Amino acid sequence: AALEKNNVITKIDLSNNDLGEAGGRAIAAALEKNRALTELFLQRNRLGDGGGQALAASLEKNRTLTKLYLGDNGIGGEGGQALAAALERNRTLTDLSF
Repeated sequence: AALEKNNVITKIDLSNNDLGEAGGRAIAAALEKNRALTELFLQRNRLGDGGGQALAASLEKNRTLTKLYLGDNGIGGEGGQALAAALERNRTLTDLSF
């Protein structure tokens, strides 16, 4: 909820927090409304395909994020395809790693 309302913080590193798919979905929901964050680090959180798909959906609405790091999250084919499709519509993300 705090991330949805934030209008000051531009960079967050939540790597290595074992967020899981539910955490990935929560962050994705917040990203849809956030208008300040430009860099998000989520490496090694076991987000899986579900978290990857949720983040992909949020990228279609978010217009501020420029860097997203998702390495070592077990994002497979379904999550990867969703992220690739989101990139067709997102015009702000310049750096994506997963």
